[in-house]
Amino acid sequence: MKKIIGIGIVLIVFLSCKKEKSTTLNSDSGKSVKETISKNFANNNLDSLSLINKTTSWFNTNKSFDRIFEVQNSLYWGFELKSTGELVPYNRTSAGTWSANKNYYWNDLGTYIYTDLTGDGLKDLWAYYWKNPWPTNATGLHLFSEYEKNPKTYDLQAGLVQVRKNVLADLNNDQMPELVLFSSGYDGPPFPGDAIGIFYVKEKRYQYLNQDIGYFHGGATGDINNDGLVDIIAYSGGSMVIPLHPIAYINQGNSHFLLSNQLFKNFNAGTDNYYTVELFDITKDGKLDLLLGGQNKLLLIPQKNNEFNRNNAIHLPIESDLELMDIAFFDFNKDGQIDILTMSNKSGYNGYGLRLFLNEENVFKDVTNTYFDVATGTGTNAWIKWIHFFDYDRDGDIDVVGDGLFGSLNGRRIWWKNEGERFHQVIE
Repeated sequence: MKKIIGIGIVLIVFLSCKKEKSTTLNSDSGKSVKETISKNFANNNLDSLSLINKTTSWFNTNKSFDRIFEVQNSLYWGFELKSTGELVPYNRTSAGTWSANKNYYWNDLGTYIYTDLTGDGLKDLWAYYWKNPWPTNATGLHLFSEYEKNPKTYDLQAGLVQVRKNVLADLNNDQMPELVLFSSGYDGPPFPGDAIGIFYVKEKRYQYLNQDIGYFHGGATGDINNDGLVDIIAYSGGSMVIPLHPIAYINQGNSHFLLSNQLFKNFNAGTDNYYTVELFDITKDGKLDLLLGGQNKLLLIPQKNNEFNRNNAIHLPIESDLELMDIAFFDFNKDGQIDILTMSNKSGYNGYGLRLFLNEENVFKDVTNTYFDVATGTGTNAWIKWIHFFDYDRDGDIDVVGDGLFGSLNGRRIWWKNEGERFHQVIE
């Protein structure tokens, strides 16, 4: 199976504290540095981000996020695909029983958004599921409205085969976010690829951006050219029939998007393969920068002269056995610089690795051990798709939560509890 990138549904906040204390911590390099770390990380500090960062799908997706889709604690344990093609939640409290002759599945969750987009005050689960025979089939996008109480199931098949990531973005400036769907197509030879799709929630309609077909593992949105319209960017991981390449759709307004790849300079179609794509103004110059993650590499490419030049990339140190899955942004040491937290899959799907890179004027240092007591784990076919920032234990501060656990980690919860000066790993 190709690497699955999830959304990028992580919650970032600038640090704010009820009580602060100064302490001297040892960095991974052995140098003694003085850090001021908040006891509590306030939930509402996400609003203090710059206006350009608020255009990104990363911001919009994670601002709406206040809890994960916790199937273990929900009313429903899985989903049954009926002969009619309808996807129905399995209610473990009903008279129905789990049966081998029914097509139940949960582990094949591709990507999801869990938030209120219908405006009725109830949480909606927008999920993309796969069905047998995997990897050549998919159920499409489905809405489970308030699935914990009175589920209403809607088949919203997008015409896309295998969505790897979906994000929220207001593409038409109607103050209502749209769902942007990044699809890889069939995960089997010859890997023919697929398009990018948009679902307009308010209008209940789809739009397909199929001028460029790619094997898209991830993507992001943001106002790249600062014209007030949110653009779309993705990266095709390549396949037997599709070459490696970045892609950009520039928003022209009125649901029109112009395919324009003039933004990208000096990318190598033979070697530049990336699974994770994010947009964020790390350099604080009012322009969105491009972040790309792949096998043992993480690149930050500042936007200069309205382009992303591969030759200007800042390389962050990633171990050779890590394949980057998700990226989060957070000011850990409260110095006004945004730091980078990543979740990676160990090569061979035998574990995971959480890594923190402290931003010192765009020089990034791995200080993971300074802030996290345990940052790696092992297991059979075990990896974590996504990381989120939110108050998991409801004690008033922000924790780091793993989501989309796979393999031997499935059915467990791995999170890092904020204990003021460090984050303590908890496995449930």
